[in-house]
Amino acid sequence: MTAPVAIRTDLRPGDLGRLIALHGTAYVDDAVHFGLPFEAFVAKTVAEYVLDNKAQGCVWLAERKDDLVACAAIVERERDGRTFGQLRWVLADPSVRGAGLGKKLVAAAVDHARAQGWAGVYLETTDGLDASMGIYRQIGFVETGRETQRLWRGDTTMITMALDF
Repeated sequence: MTAPVAIRTDLRPGDLGRLIALHGTAYVDDAVHFGLPFEAFVAKTVAEYVLDNKAQGCVWLAERKDDLVACAAIVERERDGRTFGQLRWVLADPSVRGAGLGKKLVAAAVDHARAQGWAGVYLETTDGLDASMGIYRQIGFVETGRETQRLWRGDTTMITMALDF
């Protein structure tokens, strides 16, 4: 019998490192394979969340026993004089994919943004993450931009999506 997954939002010592490590290892076997530059990018954005943003937002950590198996976050952002949430670090370990956990975490982040009275939520993702794109569309996000950028794995299509309230 598989142990249940518990979700929590309180950040504890070591959680940021575990979130970064999950991103570094989860895509190793995927066709996407982002590599070490992607893990470093995640580390930079997580550090910015705490140091520059003062952790304004919320992080959801899904754990099975002591293992982090999925995560998502909503980061408070000011744009055009209004407050929005930026959806960040949405990821489920391959061992838990397909069970609806990713959708549950994204929905929790969107609900949090609504409860804060924010104007909406936006996100940036890359091509090749079809399951994630499906979740975002199911929840109501629409594509607002597409641009080729040189990222951690060379030329990559960066996709911007938004959900206005």
